[in-house]
Amino acid sequence: MDVSGNISNQPKKILHRITKLPWVRSLSRTASLFIRSKTGLVSLIVLLSYVVIAVFAGYIAPYSPTAIDLAQRQLPPSFKHLFGTDYFGHDVFSQIVFAVRLDLELAFLAVTIGYTIGVLAGVFAGYTGKFTDNAVMRVMDVFLAFPVLIFAVAIAIVVGEGFWAIVIAVSVTSIPGFSRIARSAILVTKNELYVTAAISQGASKIHILFRHVLPAAISPTIVFYALGLGSAILLSSGLSFLGVGIQPPTPELGAMIYQPFFYSELTDWWLVVFPGIFIVVIVIAFNMMGDTLREVTDVTLRR
Repeated sequence: MDVSGNISNQPKKILHRITKLPWVRSLSRTASLFIRSKTGLVSLIVLLSYVVIAVFAGYIAPYSPTAIDLAQRQLPPSFKHLFGTDYFGHDVFSQIVFAVRLDLELAFLAVTIGYTIGVLAGVFAGYTGKFTDNAVMRVMDVFLAFPVLIFAVAIAIVVGEGFWAIVIAVSVTSIPGFSRIARSAILVTKNELYVTAAISQGASKIHILFRHVLPAAISPTIVFYALGLGSAILLSSGLSFLGVGIQPPTPELGAMIYQPFFYSELTDWWLVVFPGIFIVVIVIAFNMMGDTLREVTDVTLRR
């Protein structure tokens, strides 16, 4: 009996079983369709570039983002300072590199928290129905009644300035959207024939929830998650621009755009243009990714 042969074949057998799982095949098919889409491929390249900048910020930035050099202040773009310098002599390129890292951390953390809470609330409301559904949705209606930016500013002021103020503000404002989308998906799914068949066979509510109902809420909310990342960067930049978010000397794209209005002159165009370009590009890339995900996951759009 070849025991060593059986042991060596075990990883292959496990890998083969994993690749045959329905959700793995679905994920592989979605990834293949996404890469074949020109829009998806461009958005992926742009976002991976931002991730590389964020991960290797310490190696890419030629200067310290917080180093003050008054002898070099308000210099226009040059070979020495690629994006120029600000009122305090900070190298704008170095600040942008570290600001990209901070904004990506803010966006992913805030949207992930909002996604988790929102989807769980929507699934719970849609699956249980009746009183619970009405109670949860009315709370979400209260959140939606306030303009997003004003609501986020109010939360940031209550919590206090800084990183976690923006995370909490962006998370809370993103919860209603995720909740409503998840609830809509659950209301449709829980009345499907395969769910009825599972109930008739004596399946428990927990089994039905995690095996049949919850996966149905993932696809539409993942699309909204990608779109929410772009919105989160815009919102966090807006909060910093208004002075209730990240405070100097910590580099943040929105705060960098705000500084010329307070410390410098509006003729120093590079202080607004370059951070603004980085915001616009990453937001467009996240929106392109969200649109492509919607196309490759929606069967009716692929026909």
